[in-house]
Amino acid sequence: MSESDHNRNPSGKNQYTEDAQKEETVEAALRKYHRSNIHDYAKTSRLLAADYGIKMSAKTVQRRREKYGLYGGKKTMEKLSFAEAEQLVVTEMDRDVSKRAGVRTIRAKVAFNSAVSLPRALVSDIMHTHDSAAFDSREPTAKKIFRVPKYPVGIHERWSGDGHDKLYSVRFCHSPDAVYAFVEDASEKGLKAWICPSNRVGKVIAYLWLCLVEKHGGMPLQTTTDCGAETTELYAIVTALRALYHSEYDPELLPAHVYLRSVHNISVERSWYRLRLDFGDNAVLHFQEGTIQGWYRAHDPDQNELCQFLWSRILQSELDKTLEFRNGVKMRTQSDKPGPSGMSRNEAFSLYEDWGGKNCLLPIPVDIVQQMKADLGGDALLNFTSTEFAERAQVVLDSLGPVAMTLENGWMIFRVMLPPVFPERDDFPTVEL
Repeated sequence: MSESDHNRNPSGKNQYTEDAQKEETVEAALRKYHRSNIHDYAKTSRLLAADYGIKMSAKTVQRRREKYGLYGGKKTMEKLSFAEAEQLVVTEMDRDVSKRAGVRTIRAKVAFNSAVSLPRALVSDIMHTHDSAAFDSREPTAKKIFRVPKYPVGIHERWSGDGHDKLYSVRFCHSPDAVYAFVEDASEKGLKAWICPSNRVGKVIAYLWLCLVEKHGGMPLQTTTDCGAETTELYAIVTALRALYHSEYDPELLPAHVYLRSVHNISVERSWYRLRLDFGDNAVLHFQEGTIQGWYRAHDPDQNELCQFLWSRILQSELDKTLEFRNGVKMRTQSDKPGPSGMSRNEAFSLYEDWGGKNCLLPIPVDIVQQMKADLGGDALLNFTSTEFAERAQVVLDSLGPVAMTLENGWMIFRVMLPPVFPERDDFPTVEL
């Protein structure tokens, strides 16, 4: 038999067999970075290594982006008509019913929601054409608060927590401070924000903090909150955990928990303004539409219970998307600022070496954290309705099929669910989705 009969590679492919699962991860990651307007091949390569442990050269990143149709603004306009670009911008303007978003935010929203990167000048021209009055209504020269520069050591040096009243005007939740969030101080990345039945309960705040400890596998060097009665249980847990597992840190020199006035707890406090613009104002207007249109009667106990079940999920989903969007937006460059600037919060968190930071996370056994969460009350602390009602309503919601719940269709889903959730009532008309 001749040597030619022993061809071990008849297809002519000289590469290794493609790992389908890894390729799915790569595609999802590249699309995620693209939605945050990260197009630099070298930076994307480093983010893949930092976030997913995937080693890929900048040249391979370029080929993969081209394979998945991910392009920067200039090349996008070669493939996209002006009418299509205009529609993308107008769609985001329509979603911003409170008219708070400027050019930079709308451009970032287009990338985040549609995975399309548009030139900033084009977005500005379209916005001025369709709603020039909105530019006059936004005040660019707000009063500045004097601040002392921070000198961050690294990520997980400090977590800042706070609650706010973003949904109080709709009287949706039981507490005026129904949103609670923790921000990583150095990168200013929002670690998580929750819609809570009440964040005036100490167990709830402690539970939320433990959720983050479980997620990251450890606690920060220090946690800061305002001095409210609801944070006393958190203070005790934070102090005890660090003393037990990391006694090398002197609590006199570096307290595990510090109470701060709001004007000094700036990492989380400064995030509330953007949260109101990107989420709170629009959420309030969409929620109030239910009462205005006569779809929702808050005094009806049945309607109120279904509203609590459904809208807590809708608002949490929108809040998650808002936080993901905000973390991916590039911060303005400040050459004289200590710590990260000129990059997104996600980049500052994942590539902390770029701005001279280090990882200060203090490892805590996950099984201990999980047991502490269960002892506090578990996920039931975040339930807006009884478990029995939630299970019944979930069956009806699942029967609607794979429906994306949004602020725009929330009341339609509510009206569709009313009759099957409450079959004993004949005053709820049947509505088709």
